[in-house]
Amino acid sequence: MSAECTIVFPGQGAQRTGMGADFCAEYPVARETFAEASAAVGEDLLRICVERDPRLHRTEYTQPCVLTMEIAAYRVLVTEFGFRPVAFGGHSLGEYAALVAAGVFELADGVRLVRARGALMQRAAPEGAGAMAALILPDIAGSGVAELVAEAGAEVANDNSTDQLVISGAREAVAAARVVLAERHPELRFVPLRVSAPFHSRWMRGIEAEFAGHLTDCAPRIRTERSVTVTSNYTGEFHRPETLAEHLARQISAPVRWTANMRALLRSGAPRYEVGPSAPLSKFFATLGAPVTRIATVGDLRALPGTAASENTAADNLPASTASEPESSTTGITSAAESSAVLQPEPALSAAPGPARSTSTDGLTIHRKTAGTPRLRLFCWPFAGGKAATYTPWRRELPDWVELCVVELPARQRHLAQTPIRRFTDLVDAALAQVLPLTDLPFAFFGHSLGALTAYEVARRLPDPIAPRALFLGGAVAPHLPRPGRLSDLPDHEFVAAVGHYGGIPPEVRETPEVMALFLPALRSDFEIFDDYRFTPAAAPSCPAHLFGGRDDRQVAVTQLEAWRDVLPGLRSTELLPGGHFFLVEQRAALLGSLADKLAGVRPHAVSA
Repeated sequence: MSAECTIVFPGQGAQRTGMGADFCAEYPVARETFAEASAAVGEDLLRICVERDPRLHRTEYTQPCVLTMEIAAYRVLVTEFGFRPVAFGGHSLGEYAALVAAGVFELADGVRLVRARGALMQRAAPEGAGAMAALILPDIAGSGVAELVAEAGAEVANDNSTDQLVISGAREAVAAARVVLAERHPELRFVPLRVSAPFHSRWMRGIEAEFAGHLTDCAPRIRTERSVTVTSNYTGEFHRPETLAEHLARQISAPVRWTANMRALLRSGAPRYEVGPSAPLSKFFATLGAPVTRIATVGDLRALPGTAASENTAADNLPASTASEPESSTTGITSAAESSAVLQPEPALSAAPGPARSTSTDGLTIHRKTAGTPRLRLFCWPFAGGKAATYTPWRRELPDWVELCVVELPARQRHLAQTPIRRFTDLVDAALAQVLPLTDLPFAFFGHSLGALTAYEVARRLPDPIAPRALFLGGAVAPHLPRPGRLSDLPDHEFVAAVGHYGGIPPEVRETPEVMALFLPALRSDFEIFDDYRFTPAAAPSCPAHLFGGRDDRQVAVTQLEAWRDVLPGLRSTELLPGGHFFLVEQRAALLGSLADKLAGVRPHAVSA
């Protein structure tokens, strides 16, 4: 990837728990960026980003965290993918990321500036005294809405696009504007924003002078001549070196002229990329008919044309969700292949020759299927939202001496009345109660995504001397790496949007309320299990272990998969198969061929060649 391009950065509001974790796991330059920024402000910014730290949503910390994540991802684009930006833009806080990327500010100065900026903005107005709201209406600039807002005593804070303005001011003024707008423009959407102060309004003017002092402190290191490649929120045009500091100070209280910024950036004609935790700016560019490629996760990098991992798969071809927040980028997200496995009618387990049995405790069921005299049991652990139907076809392709034992969580398709399991520890306890009576034969575990974590933890909890002959784990970030935010706590529409961002729910499912009503409860309860997982140091299974991953997996980076070696002393191999996160569906024959070979090596009475 070496073409010239334009880079834009979103601002405050784009943050999400877990942002940057996948970049740091995959690329040293990202880790170095977080270390550099953390040293500059005396805070562990990566920890604030990836843990459930409430400071991530406090303006003083939000701003340096977002800027650092954006610069970390940007440096990966430049150093690893050969991007050559010719122009930069950023929305509000994002303007500072653009200036750091362009080389105007050093990263250390940039994070110190935005931390000071955030603290000043937080203090500028008493908590709860101000409010902001987004106004959405086609051709809003020519509708007279801005004039009505001003008459109500509020102000336009952001001119975001041809159909969106954001207003700011005293809570009473914003409420008055809502009443007037409802009368004059009943078709207008009025969306209150959850903010702690009325940003980009006259309430911020009192802090401009103090912030200008912070700019003066780093003036000896500012390369003002490089600012000509960065658009100014204050003027709507590219910066001029002689007015850079003045316009940055004024930007705090002045409206963000983002529509003008976009028009200025479009003049270069270069392809556009939005780099940040989420991608709200791409929607604004869309109102001008200008497509933007989002770079929010490592998976987005792999999807770039010209990269080794950009080959299309069935899952990759599904349309991504347009929702920009909240999002996540680590293990446990359901993909299109997983969704279709969940939603297909479940074949009877007795379809193939041989006796079929099921055992159940507390709703957790193990479906057992043999084709001959079993010498070894293979327990298959489910991924988020999965049913036994996913593994049913395996019986026909495994050796006849393997008894297939498919673990199914409660509250699946035919058992919706069951009480779902919601805590990871409860899942392990229920699993142990089911597995231990079946350890009279040698056995092995296979788990995918959430199932990989389950297989690993159940193996760790088995009492001595009971242990699997082998452990097969696929499509999962190593358990000791940083955890994402809690998707399971989101309201339904946000949950669907977050999962849909990763191709998790096919459009035909998402757009059919009756099907979604059946699909969501099991998926949500499984994400509650995943969100509840906590890694604790303990003795690891010493049996042979083998890892499987998809070459095009946008959720699990190769380094995140291979990090299992830190907690698996018996790790023997890592195999990457063609396909995305759900290679176990896309490459079933290849996966089962490899499993059969490895199972033969641990089969009782097997003789080494």
